[in-house]
Amino acid sequence: MSNATKPAIKALVFDAYGTLFDVNSINQTLQELLPQQAQEVAAIWRRKQLEYTWLRTLMGQYRDFYALTEEALAFALHQCGASLEEPQQRQLMGAYYRLKVFPDVPEALSTLAQSHTLAVLSNANPSLLERATAWNGIDEHFSALISADEIQHYKPVPAVYALAEARLGLPAKEMLFVSSNTWDVAGAAAAGLQTAWLNRNDSAGQLEQLGYPPLAAFPSLAALRTWLMA
Repeated sequence: MSNATKPAIKALVFDAYGTLFDVNSINQTLQELLPQQAQEVAAIWRRKQLEYTWLRTLMGQYRDFYALTEEALAFALHQCGASLEEPQQRQLMGAYYRLKVFPDVPEALSTLAQSHTLAVLSNANPSLLERATAWNGIDEHFSALISADEIQHYKPVPAVYALAEARLGLPAKEMLFVSSNTWDVAGAAAAGLQTAWLNRNDSAGQLEQLGYPPLAAFPSLAALRTWLMA
C-alpha cells in the first residue's frame, strides 16, 4: 500500500496515542507502584480506556478524556484485585502528561513541518495534548491541537474528524490523517478523510475489515516522510 499514488497533500493530521505518544511509556511508573501486577493492569487499563470512549459516546454521557481515563484505571485496578493510595493514583495519572514520544517522532515532525501543515486530532482533552507535546518539545511543529472535547463526542463519530477541516481550513482531499489505530483509520476514512496507517507492530497488525482501507501504510514516520517527499 505504501506505493499508492499520492494526491497533493498540504496537511498531515496525526492521532496522538499510539501514533505520536507511546502509551507504554507509562509502564515504568506502573511497575514502580504495582511491581507484581503492572503488566496486567496496563493491558486492561488501555482496553477499558478505549471502550469507555465508545460507551460514553453511545450512552450520551460525556466525560473528558482525563476523567474517563481515571474511570478506566479504577476498573483495571478492581479487576486485578489491586489498589493504590490517592497520592499514587495522582502520580500515575500525572504520568499521562509526560508520555514519551516514539523515537522517530521528533526528527520526522521537524522535517515534515518544513513542507506541510501539521496538526493533532485526538480524543484527549486539550490540557493533556498541550502539556505532553510541550514536555516532549514537539509543540512548535503543530498549527493546531484539535480535541474531541470541542464537541464532547469521541472518535469514530464523523463530526470529530470534521473538526480537522474546520480548524485547518482545508478540504479533506488535501489532508492526510495518520493513525496507528486501525479502528481510527477506518473511522477517519468513513468520514471522508484520506488516511495512512502507521503500523508500528512491524507488519504484525491487521486492518479492520469494514470496507474503509487506508490510502497507504507505513512501518514508521520516517517511511511516511520518504513517501511524501518522493
